Amino acid sequence: MPDSNSKKISTSRLAKSAGIDSRQLFARLVERQWITRTVKEGKNHYALTAKGEFEGGEYQTSDKFGTYIVWPQTLLQHRLLQDMEQPRLSASAIAKHAGLSARLVNLLLQELGWIEPLANGWQTTQLGQQQDGQNRETQEGASYVSWPESLLQQPQLMQMLAQLDIEHITDFALDGRGVSDAGERLLCNWLYLHRLHFAMRRQLKDDCVADIVLPDHALVIQYWGNRPDDRSASALQHKLAAPEAITAAGYRLLEVQPQAILPLDKLLTRELQKAGIRLSK
Repeated sequence: MPDSNSKKISTSRLAKSAGIDSRQLFARLVERQWITRTVKEGKNHYALTAKGEFEGGEYQTSDKFGTYIVWPQTLLQHRLLQDMEQPRLSASAIAKHAGLSARLVNLLLQELGWIEPLANGWQTTQLGQQQDGQNRETQEGASYVSWPESLLQQPQLMQMLAQLDIEHITDFALDGRGVSDAGERLLCNWLYLHRLHFAMRRQLKDDCVADIVLPDHALVIQYWGNRPDDRSASALQHKLAAPEAITAAGYRLLEVQPQAILPLDKLLTRELQKAGIRLSK
């Protein structure tokens, strides 16, 4: 038990002295059950537990800050803080590194079997724990998983992230389907990760073959990409005739141009939600 006579400092000061983010420290203290968190009128309120009191936590009151929790400075040598010195990555940090959205990274981690969804976020699985995934909670109560920096060199993850890179060279999508070019691969991978049932190169009518069909939603995605066949005279004729033929077959149409492939996540999220299609987290 820490020395009760040592000078005590607030949780925020303790975090600053340890060189860590105060939000991360509050989340760790809640996780380790040193304190509890409740939300009242949109603000976080923290209370000591018996464990927190044992570790030297006390209440202090001031005219400026009201009542708050203070800790002995000797906690700077406590293993709870020492463990936090190693930087850890959230899905957002991995997404920033890979140039993707955090949602897409979480779906990728789910596909690997490392995380699973909760009502308020994500939690790690046994496979994820083998990669040192650790459950965390934001101050707002959302659940997420943090990862060691070494995950950015994990072979499985690197292979999966490469599949979402337009510069990656492969003739196959994540689910093993053959693709004609990188843009078509990115489209297939996005739909696959969002667990949307789709078919490719499906004939709707005698004179109309759709690039990608979402049969559950009567939606066709036509990708006018950089495939060799797209530059032919017949391809241009097909492009001009496709909208009318697709509509006549009873399908809605979403056309994707090559320049829309890099901001693909925003485009598909917006357009599919407009079409009333509910997406994964």
